[in-house]
Amino acid sequence: MEPKTRVAWVVETARAVIQGRLSAAEGATAIQAQQAQLVGLLRQDRDSVTRHESDSVATTLQLLAEQVSDAGSADPDNEAHHVIARVLGELSRSLR
Repeated sequence: MEPKTRVAWVVETARAVIQGRLSAAEGATAIQAQQAQLVGLLRQDRDSVTRHESDSVATTLQLLAEQVSDAGSADPDNEAHHVIARVLGELSRSLR
């Protein structure tokens, strides 16, 4: 499976949090639930696609992590935003 397809659910969850369609707490719970399973699969995917494909998905995840972190900076209770950003960063690193 291509990494882009594999992380589509996580990407959509992060975007929903950024756009206010999903609470950060719900998003953090959902993304953390997928993290353990995705890291190993993304490492396998990294070996079966081009470097460019892996880097593209990793960059998308990293940019989303920054956007989630920025969105949480205005919220005094931003721990869930930090959790989402951390998980997205870890998923990004698994593709590099």
